[in-house]
Amino acid sequence: MSDELLARAAGCLAGVAVGDAMGMPVEFLTREEIKARFGRVDRFLEPPPGHIHMGTPPGRVTDDTEQTWALARALVASGRITPRVAADAYLEWADRVNAFETSFLGPSSRGALERLRAGEDPARTGDKGATVGAAMRVAPIGIVNAGDAEAAACEAYFSSLPTHGVNIAIAGACAVAAGVACAVAGRPLGAVVEAAVAGAAYGQGLGVQWAGATVPARMRLALDLVSHNKSEPERAEEALYETVGVGMYPTELVATALGLVVLYDGRPHLAIPAAASMGGDTDTLAAIVGALSGALGGIGALPAEWVGAVERVNDLDCEALASQLIATRAHRLEAGSVRRDEW
Repeated sequence: MSDELLARAAGCLAGVAVGDAMGMPVEFLTREEIKARFGRVDRFLEPPPGHIHMGTPPGRVTDDTEQTWALARALVASGRITPRVAADAYLEWADRVNAFETSFLGPSSRGALERLRAGEDPARTGDKGATVGAAMRVAPIGIVNAGDAEAAACEAYFSSLPTHGVNIAIAGACAVAAGVACAVAGRPLGAVVEAAVAGAAYGQGLGVQWAGATVPARMRLALDLVSHNKSEPERAEEALYETVGVGMYPTELVATALGLVVLYDGRPHLAIPAAASMGGDTDTLAAIVGALSGALGGIGALPAEWVGAVERVNDLDCEALASQLIATRAHRLEAGSVRRDEW
């Protein structure tokens, strides 16, 4: 296990948790509301009165990180992700945190998990799930497939099916997993972007077809907006907010996340606060930005005080989990490649 590979894997996981926790207290506020109340969100805040997370302590993560960890543990335990393995991991997580009795579950996940509990086929229970829930949790799949973006996208597809089986949801998950796989392997930012767009194109053709904008097309739009406004980051952020969007669909959130990673050259200490300050689904946006930028820069690129705080508040150990995922990757490589029709 190389030190660099471990550092990038740990940076990816830490980026998810830091982004999630930093975006949590401003989730679903507008960009203007965030700016007026907090300025730039570059620290862990207490949610304001009346907020959906009111009373949650600063630095606490949400379901984005918790489902990421659940999927990671399933990968370590099972060696690979199938719809059944993924479904069991999500159900175990939901029961452990009492998600069915709270507002914790997203709109796609709740109905799908209820169907899973009723014994339906996990390859079909996500047939109504079109939101970004699959993309927010797939970073571990990118880590165990480091260097093989195509395999990462394929496995991300299976992880999506139990809760998010609509093609735009699958495309978002495939994009993030493929990008992380490329970044953890030490590839440059340009190659990570290409892998993410290719992953989205692969996923777009799978699952229940959605009428409307596609994830790869919106990703290219986000990249164009950033390219034309690169010298003025604030203007680029505004363009992403107004034109691509920060809502709960992957056509908005995954595209904007990739745009922010490129805008700040993959530097997590800049990209994560930008995502947390964008407005809309900020915890998920910043978690995805954190996964990609953390994998690009490694855990050393994240401020140590951020990582220390989020690990302490949530009892996480990003390096330990990263080490287990890298070991799982090694075991898979030793066993030889597995044909896609065997997954």
